[in-house]
Amino acid sequence: MEVFPVFTGEYLFDSCSPVQMLLTQETVTSVRHQHDFLELAYVVQGEGIHLAAEDKMQVVQGDLLVIPPGVSHVFHPQDLTGSQPLIILNCMLRPELSRIPSELSGQFSEEDMFPLLKLLELKQWFGYRDNNVELSFLLRRMQGIHNNGSAEDQQQLYPLLFKLANLILPAAAVPFTQQPEIDEDPLHDVILYMISNFSEKITLKEISRQIAMSSRQFQRLFKIKTGRSYIQMLQEIRMKYSCMLLMFTKLGIQAIALEVGIYDMKYFYRLFREYSGMTPACYRNRFRSHFLSAKEMMNIAEHCSR
Repeated sequence: MEVFPVFTGEYLFDSCSPVQMLLTQETVTSVRHQHDFLELAYVVQGEGIHLAAEDKMQVVQGDLLVIPPGVSHVFHPQDLTGSQPLIILNCMLRPELSRIPSELSGQFSEEDMFPLLKLLELKQWFGYRDNNVELSFLLRRMQGIHNNGSAEDQQQLYPLLFKLANLILPAAAVPFTQQPEIDEDPLHDVILYMISNFSEKITLKEISRQIAMSSRQFQRLFKIKTGRSYIQMLQEIRMKYSCMLLMFTKLGIQAIALEVGIYDMKYFYRLFREYSGMTPACYRNRFRSHFLSAKEMMNIAEHCSR
């Protein structure tokens, strides 16, 4: 069983806001990961697949996925070419959010705060579908305050968070109902398998057998649908994970190479330099020697610097 990278709040949250909000564009090789905080992931644009723990579901614009700490997940765009983006608004909640600032505690009753406190305690993911745009309106207001407000303005996020939690919490008790199923390309399952098992030796013969094709047919189809070869995509996935591990862990470079399934260090260094334009040590030092915003960090980890 893979152990997926953990995005830690100590790197992603600033000092004054109870939340961090980031708009991200998912790619076909987006990294499967987990967090040490609660994340609300809202589909702003596009459609695709969301893999959470062992559950796979179709997602469309207006869907919200609530991901507790320790649950690995990844979004995967329906379009494999990148021409129809899947854009996610990530609303990340501080673990300390349950401790309401003293200057605000008298303004809200226990009943007001209860849904948010309950939300922070959840251990299982759940989904909510925004059928009346109320959720979208709340998230846009929160994003505006978060991006443009002063430190004092950030406290205005608390009443919005209470409303948000009250709106979505009932959905935790019912199964997430998908929209009528989208025709799914069998290559999605292949790529999700690669994303979830990147450290194993995945042979071309084994992977093509999963969709009942000869290796030659599979290679041709894969190149047509994705614009790259199977081995190119597998190595890109491995390099993205390497970048994540360099940024978010203290693992040594050799340990990282082994973690992503590469046992030849010369080969690992060559692949990493081709992907990022620098050595793994320079990549890690560059990240640690610069003050980067959460958006910059996530963009570097997902897309790397070429």
